[in-house]
Amino acid sequence: MSRILYVVTGAGFGGAPRHVLQLMSFMLKQGHQVGLVAAPEPRLMKEAQHLGVTYFPNPFFVRPFRPWQDVRAVLPVFHAVRAFHPDLLHAHSTKAGLLTRLVGFLTRIPVIFTAHGWIFSEEAPLWKRRLFVLLETWAAKATTAIICVSYYDYDLALHYGVAPSEKLTVIHNGVDPKVFQNRDPGAVRAALQIQDSPVLTMVGRLAPPKDPFTLLEAWALLDEKPFLLLVGAGELLDPIGSYLENRPGRERVRLLGERHDIESILMATDIFVLSSRKEGLPYTIIEAMMAGLPVVASQVGGLPELVDEGITGYLVPAREPVVLANAIQRLLKDKVLRQRMGAQGRTKALQAFTLDQMLTKTQRIYEEVLA
Repeated sequence: MSRILYVVTGAGFGGAPRHVLQLMSFMLKQGHQVGLVAAPEPRLMKEAQHLGVTYFPNPFFVRPFRPWQDVRAVLPVFHAVRAFHPDLLHAHSTKAGLLTRLVGFLTRIPVIFTAHGWIFSEEAPLWKRRLFVLLETWAAKATTAIICVSYYDYDLALHYGVAPSEKLTVIHNGVDPKVFQNRDPGAVRAALQIQDSPVLTMVGRLAPPKDPFTLLEAWALLDEKPFLLLVGAGELLDPIGSYLENRPGRERVRLLGERHDIESILMATDIFVLSSRKEGLPYTIIEAMMAGLPVVASQVGGLPELVDEGITGYLVPAREPVVLANAIQRLLKDKVLRQRMGAQGRTKALQAFTLDQMLTKTQRIYEEVLA
């Protein structure tokens, strides 16, 4: 059995930390020894320690790029490697990926990097995008294998010459369908005092890339205001609260914060909406599909690989609240359409986006690298 050290920025509990927790749980069951370097994010620390993972907190793993702190962040990674003696490093997210591959190069330990959306695909000045393409190209030379969570990211890496195709592979995120069994949507509706009203739900970190304000603008344009559940925490939570003050229908918008009953909330939902400006391959949409929901989402990143336009939901341009509202309105008016799209989405998720598929494909990469 091998010793695997995971490194993730983890300055907020999102898709990458969740992905790492899934991998760590699976690899522990396979008999491997597992360590984790991450920011001291409370939920990630608690769940990792519950698994019995050796945890190395890195206080310098902060989300925005701050060169004066980022340089200091490499030392905790290096010290963790010296203490844990891993056979394999698996890095997630841009900052952790760059620093881990530097440490891997210096220590001659093989490194796998998972790109949860390339940073140079963001809306940024041209000089900044070129800088990160250059950094990722250099880092790729010290990487044994690169996993992309979508074909969009795979094609982007080839387009910019980040790495050759033989070093790249696509492994979609996956969700366990069993977690949606025996859920009581009525209990959630009763607790939130929703009764029989239609419900829209967005699950995600309330931060600029998710662009929740476009969803709020679209919701305000709807003929009849359904309940809107915003599930997640983040720096935009307070600004959203201020935005909603004294607005018509404010009482039908619920800011639920971070929740641990996402599956139950989704089972009590009628339509899932994600108005992001940037995405990799979000777990939240896969969860919504597993819950049998139609999805309305922005046509960005890997989302077209999840949502089949007009079949499992609708894809709309980012930052277009009127177009988003029209798509939502179409579904609100047609219950049969909602049910048909939701059923087709669940079928697709069960075929292509299960947790078992993600874990076994990743394990196969580990075996190839360690061999």
